[in-house]
Amino acid sequence: MIRALRILPPLAIARLGSSPDPLDNYNVVVSDDDPLGFRTLEPARTLVVDRKSGAIRREVTPKAVRFKDAKKRVKPVAPFLEVWADVDGTLVPLTTSLLRKEKVRVEDVEWRAHVGNQKAWRRTGDPDDRIDAEVDWFNDHAPHRLLGRCKNFLKGKTLPFGDVQFIRPNDKFPEVRLRFTPGKGSVYGSTGVRNVKDDVKDVVYDKNRGRWDAHTDASLDPWQIMTNPGYIYANLREVSRGYLDDECDGIVEVRIEKLNLSAFARIGAGPPDYAPDSFPVRTIADELEQILLGPDVKQKDVSPEWTEEIIRRAFETVRLQNTVELNGNPEDANSMASHDERNGRALEPIMARAIVDSIALRALHQSIFAALRSGTAPWFTQVLREWDEVGDLTNDGRRKMPAMMRGSDGLHLALTRRQFNAVQGSGNSRATAKDASAVVFSTPMPEGEESE
Repeated sequence: MIRALRILPPLAIARLGSSPDPLDNYNVVVSDDDPLGFRTLEPARTLVVDRKSGAIRREVTPKAVRFKDAKKRVKPVAPFLEVWADVDGTLVPLTTSLLRKEKVRVEDVEWRAHVGNQKAWRRTGDPDDRIDAEVDWFNDHAPHRLLGRCKNFLKGKTLPFGDVQFIRPNDKFPEVRLRFTPGKGSVYGSTGVRNVKDDVKDVVYDKNRGRWDAHTDASLDPWQIMTNPGYIYANLREVSRGYLDDECDGIVEVRIEKLNLSAFARIGAGPPDYAPDSFPVRTIADELEQILLGPDVKQKDVSPEWTEEIIRRAFETVRLQNTVELNGNPEDANSMASHDERNGRALEPIMARAIVDSIALRALHQSIFAALRSGTAPWFTQVLREWDEVGDLTNDGRRKMPAMMRGSDGLHLALTRRQFNAVQGSGNSRATAKDASAVVFSTPMPEGEESE
């Protein structure tokens, strides 16, 4: 009956936290009364696991979403990875009853995991700086710790990345699933680190074996090692301080040898989400969607809701920024204006200062959103930045959408081509959609005002 296995989601991102209690589930809801307001976090169905037995004890919907426990410790996001089965062409959850039909026991389901933190190795190029944690095939229901090991660590030292646990199925919750609980969000150091008590949880790296705590990107071939931005590690005057963290990413696998079936998924762990009620304008999900479905969008797949969501996310991104600073404070090396200067542009603000404060931007977005929903013809022109225009540092080029934001190449940010085409398609099906969603990311000059 079972033709294949799948792990869903195929990519699960955990979030670090020192509390023993994982974060409860919640839904992020847009208010009908205030579509550009902060999204509401509504508590959702949550499975509570007994860590000792591995079984789900109960299912609850909490009264409120709490991101910290009573001791002010951050609650980690610990995702479940569910196994699904392809049964005659239909994906269904893999359950104990389905296993019995295949004459397979729960004990025949096995898991393994391999995660790592390769930041130091990525910078130094020394393979002995690889930090890997592996858990070989297991079928029990105890937590299996992911202990990162490295040849340049002090003897007996490891870096804990959390654990994986095969959740024990029962009559009420018969599904086959694994849970990944990430690390606590601690910082670890080397024998060369100063102020150990203040800075790090433990000293794990031996500076006499490796060179991570004296590393500088300036000593390496920039075409092989440099990232943009550079020096994305704790450093003092561009020299590494020898710090390591317990973030990681890797792969989990499941197999049923009796059926000759297996599947895998990717997991990762990052910092807590400090703005859970807001979404970035361009996300990993947008990148993956374009990879899977391509840059082109069929007319029938474009909807006003899609365009509205792009507008909303654009505003939420701007709302989290100090737009006055990013617009071009000469004393701020991290503004978009300063990035443009390093690419040959004179150091000057991108927009008129009067129209980039948060109040003016909110009013602009509200008027655009209202125009989009009402169908009123907007007064703005197209200012969408296309993917091949990110290096256009002319006045007009710098003011295109999205404004005052940068991509990983250090140049101005553009939507994905699929997002861009969706906005264009929405304009074809709804007269105002294209122009409205384009200008939402920019701040046009008031009529009659000259550029700075």
